[in-house]
Amino acid sequence: MRKHFRAIGRRLALGVAATAIIPTASYAQEAADDAAEEGAKEIIVTGTLIRGSAPIGSNSIGLGVEQLEETAAISSNELLASIPQVTNYFNRVPVADLGIAVNQIQISRPNLRNISGNNASSAATLILVDGHRIASAGVNQASIDPDLIPTGAIERVEVVTEGGSATYGADAVAGVINFITLKRFDGIKVGGHYGFAKNYWQYDASGTVGKVWENGSAYVSYSYTKSDALYGRDRDYIRNLDYSTATYRGRDRTCANPNLAVNTVITAFNFTLSSVNYAAPGFAANTTNSCDNSEDRTIVPRAERHGVLGGISWDFSDSTSLDVRAFWGQRKTRASSVLTGSVNVGAGNPAASALPAGLSLGVQPFTVFGSPVVNFASVNFSLEPLLGKDSQHSDTLIRSWGINAELTHDLNDNWQVRALANWSKSDSRLSLTGLNGTRLSAAGAATTAATAFNPFNVVNNNAALIADLIDNEIAGQTKDDLLQLRVITEGKLFELPGGDVRVAIGYEYTRDKLQRRFQPAIRIGTLGATPFTPYSRNVHSIFGEINLPLISDGEGGSMLTASASGRYDKYSDFGSTFNPKVGVSFEPTKGFKLRGNWGTSFTAPTPVDQLGSLGSTINSFNFVPFVRPGSTLLPGSNNTIALQGSQANLKAQTADTWSVGVDLEPTQGLRFNASYYSVEFSNVLGTPTSNVGIFTDFPNNVLYDVNGVSTAAATNFLTNGGANPFSASLATQFANTITAIGGGRIVEVVDFRVGNFGILKVNGIDAGININHDTGFGGIDFALNANVPLTRKQKASPTAVSVDLLQTENPLLFLKSDIGLDVGAFRAQMTWNHTSGYRIVPTTSVPVQSRVGNFDTVDLFFKYDVPGESIILKDLSLTLNVSNVFDKDPPVLLRNNPNEFGFANGFTLGRMFILGISKKF
Repeated sequence: MRKHFRAIGRRLALGVAATAIIPTASYAQEAADDAAEEGAKEIIVTGTLIRGSAPIGSNSIGLGVEQLEETAAISSNELLASIPQVTNYFNRVPVADLGIAVNQIQISRPNLRNISGNNASSAATLILVDGHRIASAGVNQASIDPDLIPTGAIERVEVVTEGGSATYGADAVAGVINFITLKRFDGIKVGGHYGFAKNYWQYDASGTVGKVWENGSAYVSYSYTKSDALYGRDRDYIRNLDYSTATYRGRDRTCANPNLAVNTVITAFNFTLSSVNYAAPGFAANTTNSCDNSEDRTIVPRAERHGVLGGISWDFSDSTSLDVRAFWGQRKTRASSVLTGSVNVGAGNPAASALPAGLSLGVQPFTVFGSPVVNFASVNFSLEPLLGKDSQHSDTLIRSWGINAELTHDLNDNWQVRALANWSKSDSRLSLTGLNGTRLSAAGAATTAATAFNPFNVVNNNAALIADLIDNEIAGQTKDDLLQLRVITEGKLFELPGGDVRVAIGYEYTRDKLQRRFQPAIRIGTLGATPFTPYSRNVHSIFGEINLPLISDGEGGSMLTASASGRYDKYSDFGSTFNPKVGVSFEPTKGFKLRGNWGTSFTAPTPVDQLGSLGSTINSFNFVPFVRPGSTLLPGSNNTIALQGSQANLKAQTADTWSVGVDLEPTQGLRFNASYYSVEFSNVLGTPTSNVGIFTDFPNNVLYDVNGVSTAAATNFLTNGGANPFSASLATQFANTITAIGGGRIVEVVDFRVGNFGILKVNGIDAGININHDTGFGGIDFALNANVPLTRKQKASPTAVSVDLLQTENPLLFLKSDIGLDVGAFRAQMTWNHTSGYRIVPTTSVPVQSRVGNFDTVDLFFKYDVPGESIILKDLSLTLNVSNVFDKDPPVLLRNNPNEFGFANGFTLGRMFILGISKKF
């Protein structure tokens, strides 16, 4: 099998783009032919249940072992990031997701067509390993993280870019990514890479040991990777500045007062008193303390991965075989930054004496809820002078392990039974350290030197007080236990003019047991005292597929082939769903094929979503209530009551998908393909709009009265009305919230719980070309692969206005092109990666930019297979990768929203050199 993929990689031009555009039918057939030559079992290609076939009418991407070399990928996600159709990672660094906010994103998740958000609990792209699922990972997410799959054990990756729920069930809305691991390995193979760029390094090592004998084989493969952290100070293009002022063109790396911090995304001053902003030094009114807080923030976290996979294959006879796989994977990441905060300094706090002359704190001449208001200074501060630059930590730990066994038995020459038993488990953890808000507020109002917090000079604080304030973290842990049992019967029914009519039918049982605990503010290391909240469900599934070769091509094949497949899934928690798919392939002449398919797919609400409905909460919000257009709030205190969590009775997110395409091979060595695809994704899980649009987009989610919502009306809304009634157990929370806000006027009650609201329509074109020309010295090849989004329209809810997302913020072209040269044992390749620019909407504060530019990078790859038959030289290969040869920075973004750091439309580690070596014994 590995021989086949080495050959196909060379024959059709090395690189992801080369294999990415191989027409599925020829890809599958060549693989089947090669397997037959080696005496192996007939293969099953991703997207179909039928041996020796391919998903009729669909397009797929095939990646062989060469692509790991050519990309120097140290993780499976980095390999997938080289595919233009994986639009959320193409031309980016996947692990950078884990430097954003680990309480939102704990796993790196590839996303075909970018259908679902990176922080959504569910995924719209299904990840499989050897054609089956493994336990999901993530504390607030629930999907497979490809980073846990050891790269040394990967034989190939197959990607089907159309909906696949008719075959695989949930999550296959945008497509399926299937990692095929080694089946047999004989000998010892070791390899590794070391990469370095400015202020950055990474390395990986892998080893595989195996033995093949007459009736079977066994092997074990281990991979290890480690990579450095990248800080904002390490790259000039990373900025976090206040672009609303003319000074944005400069860059002040040093704050005027290191004790006082400024997050320019939110504010540009050190403290506020009586609605006037002041900044250091001098504390002049309405001045700014200019500094760049991205300097000491981790943009790419440091990461460490371990992965082990072992396999045993045994042929009991010519008709019966058993394949067993076991795996264990772990990934740790850590990001860090300066610990900053904001505190209200009360009139009795000794630090109040640091206020400038003429400014004082005391009782103000007005009341709220009948009580006099005590004036205070709201101060932004930094603990860097006391605790250093890496004083805040953001950590993830993901472990996954499991074992599966597949028994294959040929009933006769035509029929086969395949039975799978698959068990896996995951343990996901997150920790985000920070200041405890409750204890900090108390320290800001305290009146003694031992108990009061001084934000103006953080070094001048009681050590015990600081230790108490920073002993705090957001922490969570989720464990998932997955059991899957499956049996498939597949074979020939009868013959048609184009060949054999083959059918496959099967049954699958899935049991998913998840338990989760999460705390938004606890002392560090005490999460273990919080009990897990469990959730479990089971799924019974029946599925089938039939291939109909209707018309003969006169050469032993089929000119017109049709297929139909369907799957019925019955979930114990939300109900059942049925998803069909039909496909047609028409090849009137060799080298010219038309294809098309239509089907439906779905994504089930995950156990994490379902747990959200069990843990819904009611909170009071400090922000000014949304004002219904045409109304005016009365003066005085106005309060908003909000529900958070997930709605009860969540439904499946559903999709209608179809595509049509053409595959051309006018002459040997030249291939072209193009596909038009369409996805309509409905009932998308999301949170209601957090602005005045909630009145039109989510009319059933808000209760509003400028004169004050009565308690009776609010209770009725929460228990009987709204978008979805909440649990009666929250009634006590509601009453306590009313008491907590002092009985003031409630203007709004808003249901912010996650629910089935959104609609997303996506269509576009995938296209590619491969050219391969043999020469007297070797060969020259060229490959191009492109994804062209045409429509991306989104509605926040069925009543919302449709928004064309391609008008702003979204690239209109993702393109990868390779040109390669083979000279004897030497291979050289150049790759161009292109992400087109896009328009952005200028803001009143930053009116100077209306467009983000293109992002283009060029990579080089060199490989030399050392000649010789000695034990040292035989099967020895040396590689050199140069990523981003011209050290191109991502395009500038003059905007300072959260997690936007002065660049957009891509991300790079800079020019990086990666040296590699591999040796087989």
